[in-house]
Amino acid sequence: MTAAVDSLIHDYARRYVARDVDGVTELCLYPFLAIREGVAIHLADRTAVHDHFLTIIDAYSDAGYASFSPVTIDTRELGERAAFTTVRWHALDADGNVARDTLTTYHVLATPAAWRFLSYTNHF
Repeated sequence: MTAAVDSLIHDYARRYVARDVDGVTELCLYPFLAIREGVAIHLADRTAVHDHFLTIIDAYSDAGYASFSPVTIDTRELGERAAFTTVRWHALDADGNVARDTLTTYHVLATPAAWRFLSYTNHF
């Protein structure tokens, strides 16, 4: 399970950095829940998830973050088909310097097609 979840995180990072909003959205199930700064954001369908990630990816780009790198991935199994995984992310500026060091926890689920995200919680 850990290898599959690690692969999901790395795929997500690649799509995110490439600004592939459709690709990021494809990795999610809906309804989806995003928790940012302690506020629950309920995203009912694919369009809402897409628009959410478009806004967030644009905001990070505007803030000068050129790339994101998972530093550590800590997965806690919830049976055989679900997990909570906490990722320590480094947001990198255009020169490759760490501009932000954060944690995000994802609730992930194994679907018949592949592992998918149910939610995320930013730890800030």
